[in-house]
Amino acid sequence: MALKVALEDRVEIEELMARYCWALDTGDHDGYAGCFTEDGWLRHWPQGMCEGAEGLKRATESLWYSRPDHYLGRQHRFSAVLMSPDGENKGREAVRIKCFWSILQHDVVTFENRVFGMGTWDTQAVRCADGEWRLFSVDVDLWIKGQVPWVGDDRAWSNPPQKQAAE
Repeated sequence: MALKVALEDRVEIEELMARYCWALDTGDHDGYAGCFTEDGWLRHWPQGMCEGAEGLKRATESLWYSRPDHYLGRQHRFSAVLMSPDGENKGREAVRIKCFWSILQHDVVTFENRVFGMGTWDTQAVRCADGEWRLFSVDVDLWIKGQVPWVGDDRAWSNPPQKQAAE
């Protein structure tokens, strides 16, 4: 039988994930950075690798302010969350988190609601010296241009949609 994450730890990590979403979606940089360890990092397209406090600041500035009205009204959603013990990270207990994510968005200009994007999240949370769980690594995979995870037979791709000539 596979090793499991203790229920109490799972609940605490799910709470951490919720704080991450609330901070990200409401423009709370301090709350967002507080979800990470001091040596934590985020990899996100198009910002790339964003390490430590300065990297996280660069990422949030880019996400929130690079295009006016672009980020307002977003709601990140996690689903099919898998957690497994992941050994240790610098002497800290670690848990691997894999899940799907989607972003719902309320357009603050047109007042329309839509699904903005989808992808997967591959993340490591660690228990810090104060006993709290924080994110050490967040690797965000955006599903763009038909790039989706698939481990089934290649025959599923036998009738892919035709690429547009503009690509």
